[in-house]
Amino acid sequence: MPPSSQTRNIPRLGLNRNELALAIGVSVNTVDKMVQDGALPPPRKWNTRKIWIVSEVEASMLEWPADGAPIDDDDEWRATA
Repeated sequence: MPPSSQTRNIPRLGLNRNELALAIGVSVNTVDKMVQDGALPPPRKWNTRKIWIVSEVEASMLEWPADGAPIDDDDEWRATA
């Protein structure tokens, strides 16, 4: 039987760029653009690694407008058609 540390579910506190893109369903290039536009927080840096803190990403996403919500013309990062 494997040690309990290998069978427990450990919550992810941080994601790398590829994991973040996969988690929110966009490309890594889109992640970069979303950070640049302020739609996502910038990553934290440890040595050469860049990590997005899951709770910060969640908090940022909760600020996004809901589908069908009135359009805010001051919303700079919103995609335009």
